Amino acid sequence: MSTITHSAHMDIFQNLAVDLDTEGRYLFLNAIANQLRYPNSHTHYFSCTMLYLFAEANTEAIQEQITRVLLERLIVNRPHPWGLLITFIELIKNPAFKFWSHDFVHCAPEIEK
Repeated sequence: MSTITHSAHMDIFQNLAVDLDTEGRYLFLNAIANQLRYPNSHTHYFSCTMLYLFAEANTEAIQEQITRVLLERLIVNRPHPWGLLITFIELIKNPAFKFWSHDFVHCAPEIEK
């Protein structure tokens, strides 16, 4: 992930995530989630992008919205795209993201399950 962190295109992604209103950010994050498909470099890039946006978010609202976009796609019937599963598993299992320490995770028992 270190190869994409400090680049012009990541700056654009970060500015969009921060500067867009709630609806625009939701559409933007859904567009990224649409790229999380089967194993290839394209999916890896957008998985790293989504995780980087989560890690570098300046507000918890952005992190909550990223979680919402991923969870909305995982609660539907199977099969789930491979890239979506890998991204979400990395988000919840990697201690660097501190996913379980956020307040929005504990607001409802359904989310914790």
